[in-house]
Amino acid sequence: MPESVNLVFDITSEFVEDILKGFVEGWKAKHRSTTNQYQRFFWSVNGLSLILYEKKLVVQGRLNEFTKRVLKELPHVKGLTLDSSNAEKLRRIFPVRQNSIVCGICQKDTLLIQSSIEGLDISFRMECEHRHDLTAPFLTLNNRVLPDINMLVSKSVSRLVNLGFLTGAEIVFPEVILDVIDVFKKTGKKKAISSELKNLRRIREKGRIKINTFSNLPIDIKEHAEEDKIILDFAHFTNSVLLTSDEVFKERALMSGRPTIFISPDDFGELKMIEKVRTQ
Repeated sequence: MPESVNLVFDITSEFVEDILKGFVEGWKAKHRSTTNQYQRFFWSVNGLSLILYEKKLVVQGRLNEFTKRVLKELPHVKGLTLDSSNAEKLRRIFPVRQNSIVCGICQKDTLLIQSSIEGLDISFRMECEHRHDLTAPFLTLNNRVLPDINMLVSKSVSRLVNLGFLTGAEIVFPEVILDVIDVFKKTGKKKAISSELKNLRRIREKGRIKINTFSNLPIDIKEHAEEDKIILDFAHFTNSVLLTSDEVFKERALMSGRPTIFISPDDFGELKMIEKVRTQ
């Protein structure tokens, strides 16, 4: 584990400066004088510096139990995101691996399985670079896979199954997903998701997958809740492998220790074409 940290957070359009100020003040951070015209604010807390620029937040300094607590909470500030390189730095500080997937070849564990497409072929690799065929059971506590809304809307889950992936998996399709769509007023996506559920049910009838809706869980969706947080909390609750095409959601899930299968949304069109060619 590193003894110091140097992270750069990107600032999105959702960022609110006062929320960040409230966060750092809650940790009793001290205001420092800025050192150049590009710095908006400069705080320090227990050897950790937080420097705010117009589009970046730079965090650097020494690691101790206190500053690690600050760093663990900082990514939850709305409007702050990390690119892959900085997210990896943060994951090294918090190596939460107890729910990770074990490679059957080298026995190393991984939190991320990344897809790639070459021609008419799609493959998945673990962090150790060994291929994973996405055939259940996964070497975790169970073989549940929870797709997020984008994966369902794009019908990419059923396409993966039709191409031979996720065979034997228990697809978690919580009824709460439809409630999430209603709360966030995404009714246009409801028809697409209902269509994907029909596709998955037809596949289930052939015995290739299982579907679990967790219909008896008393989950109340609040309007002020975040869509990603609802789905991620459900993945934690059911101990499911998350299946997503959202880069930011992927990093958020990995930082919370949730095993994740990531498929780039740029590959949706090619995935559809590969399914059409290979299943005709």
